[in-house]
Amino acid sequence: MTKKRAYSALGLSAVCALTLSACATSGSSNNATTNDSSVSIAITNVFSSLNTGTSTGNSDTNGIISSMTNTGFYTVTDKFEVRHNDWFGTYQMSPEGEGIKVDYTVNEGQKWSDGNDIDKGDLLLAWAAISGHFNSQDENGVQYFDYAGDSSGLAAAGKPTTKDDRSISFTYPTAFADWETVYDLSKPAHVVAELAGMTEAELVETLESATPGENNDKLTKIAEAWNTAYDTTTKPSDEKLLVGNGPYLVSDVIENQSVTLTANPNYQGSTKPAIQEVVLKVLPDAAGQVQALQNGEVDAVAPQASIDTVSQLEGLSGVVTTPQADQAYDHLDLNMQEGSPFADANVRKAFLLTVPRQDIVDKLIKPMNSDAKVLNSQLYLVSDAENYAKTVQSNNSSDYPSNDMDANIAKAKELLNGQTPTIRILYNSKNSNRVNTFQMIKESAEKAGFVVVDSGSEQWSSMLAGGDYEASIFGWVSSGVGNGTLGQIFKSGSSSNFTSYSNSTVDEAAENIMRTTDTARIEELKMQADGELFKDAYGLPLFQSVAVTSYNENLQGVKPKPGQYPLTWNIEEWSYGK
Repeated sequence: MTKKRAYSALGLSAVCALTLSACATSGSSNNATTNDSSVSIAITNVFSSLNTGTSTGNSDTNGIISSMTNTGFYTVTDKFEVRHNDWFGTYQMSPEGEGIKVDYTVNEGQKWSDGNDIDKGDLLLAWAAISGHFNSQDENGVQYFDYAGDSSGLAAAGKPTTKDDRSISFTYPTAFADWETVYDLSKPAHVVAELAGMTEAELVETLESATPGENNDKLTKIAEAWNTAYDTTTKPSDEKLLVGNGPYLVSDVIENQSVTLTANPNYQGSTKPAIQEVVLKVLPDAAGQVQALQNGEVDAVAPQASIDTVSQLEGLSGVVTTPQADQAYDHLDLNMQEGSPFADANVRKAFLLTVPRQDIVDKLIKPMNSDAKVLNSQLYLVSDAENYAKTVQSNNSSDYPSNDMDANIAKAKELLNGQTPTIRILYNSKNSNRVNTFQMIKESAEKAGFVVVDSGSEQWSSMLAGGDYEASIFGWVSSGVGNGTLGQIFKSGSSSNFTSYSNSTVDEAAENIMRTTDTARIEELKMQADGELFKDAYGLPLFQSVAVTSYNENLQGVKPKPGQYPLTWNIEEWSYGK
């Protein structure tokens, strides 16, 4: 078993953060009853897709479900170590000329829940989706798979080799820091093939023979199936969409209310799930989650923390509550698409000057963490200590001071020069911390002449890619490993770049980060890009979040983790104590 400690704060597969609330409830007892067969967990956002790999499906709730229903070559633990799942398969890196070669092999007998072998088609489909190999280098050309992450790392390896039906190998021309986490299993190829109207053999032949950047009808059908067929807010009538290989499978969905998962009888992992049913209940408001835990309606919660939420949870009896620094941050992004007021750099700078970041931190975060500070980096968290302090010295964040708002407003007025731009701000209307953040920004920005419109919505995450707003307030949650954040969020044309941002220096840094194992060089490139983001008035980071989890004390095996999947990352290890 291989373990590797992460050295990067914001990892490869960032997803939208969990939500906050600041409503109070009273009470001090937990009445949850033990039940060997079922456990209920509160989630904040609604379910919208069974494929979290796409830009539209890349949300926290979808990711939780995906991690429970699909398992591959590795797992990121609560210690941010990359644990190889040796029961599933093996992978190893070896030198190859000036670069490296990584060989993957699925163990013989590994199957999907419907009994279909996990084989060459599955390995090739995962590569095609993650690498963006077939997409035109010109973003206006043919584009196939809508992958949410940064494709440049795996793309550098070019076309893989497959020596048999269970193996795939990638040869990278240079050393590559993220070789261990850049690739893993995706959706079942036999299902995607059927959705695309072909056999798995035809899918394999297409992926092996298609020419990158050229129109290909079969490849288009494969990509469209992967991109869109799994999007649903209800339980799909087509049962094959539910095929997975994880410890659980989706068995029921009540639209916008709950998702039920049942233990996969064909799960081949080293630890079989002891709990037979997991019900994920949508409770957008953190106070509602606390109340549900107190009343025994749910057994575990992981709301994005507010001072009221933490104090309420710590006041309950019969539960285990763990607050800690999160691998997440809240931020304000500006939409720079053509026609937006923020296509003008001076308007962007003026608006950012009006953001009362110190006030936001003082009112929302300091009551939970007296040491909380305004976050002054897009690529590092305050808890990154030395690297954070170093980047702040040179990343131009001082252009947006937070200690003299009167001076900021005066400077913003000068930059606007009489303009009164209308700014619609998108955010989660069920997240009281973000409601409060919006109100503080609105009040401050209007002093400088902006007209700020409330575009808050419970469906905010599905609206991010549409661009029908001028600014957005949300959060990125990190896996805690890897170095793909820069490319995923900020690179020109990336599917998670929702703001039409483009900077050649940032693009080059994102590419070069994926072609080295020199940690000092990686940090140098990240800090260079961090400076460009502030210089360009991309947006502003607000604060590093606080993570809190709370669960029925009778549950055993729960290991809370900051970042993605804070409760469920090891759910197959859960059981009820006696």
